[in-house]
Amino acid sequence: MKQENSDSGRKPKSATRQAEKLFRSYMKAEGMRCTTERIAVLREVYDSGTHLDADEIYRRLKEQGTGISRATVYHTLDLLFRFHLVTKIDLGHKHTHYERSHGVANHLHVVCEQCGAVVEITSDELGGLLERLCREQGFQLGSFSLQVFGRCMDEAAGGTCRRRRKTEG
Repeated sequence: MKQENSDSGRKPKSATRQAEKLFRSYMKAEGMRCTTERIAVLREVYDSGTHLDADEIYRRLKEQGTGISRATVYHTLDLLFRFHLVTKIDLGHKHTHYERSHGVANHLHVVCEQCGAVVEITSDELGGLLERLCREQGFQLGSFSLQVFGRCMDEAAGGTCRRRRKTEG
């Protein structure tokens, strides 16, 4: 299994350009305008290298001087999801987070229930297992993004949450 921190492994800018090209193509095929605000939402998700919720995207874009409404952010995220350019994920924070999906390997998110730390893990074994399970149920596996909740543990500290221990010490 390959393990990555959620903010590591940034894709090169070419991934953003590829996703933008696809988005423009999908929008044109649907007869929709591909506005600068919509492109700004896509770029923020793809260039951030992390999991963002709609309000974080809205706030970041406003700070950059982009004239955009919350409704446009939400609507654009729905379009990006529909076109398979972002994935919706639940990290246990009672709201949806989004991450890029074009050019990203299938993976799972391990979320600490105490401190909220998120670690991404890719696994060929898991992919194989999910393919087999889907096939047994008459499905063909597409992409996946799973969330697993637990507690990050510092074995040396008796199994307590690593990050919580740092903030308390």
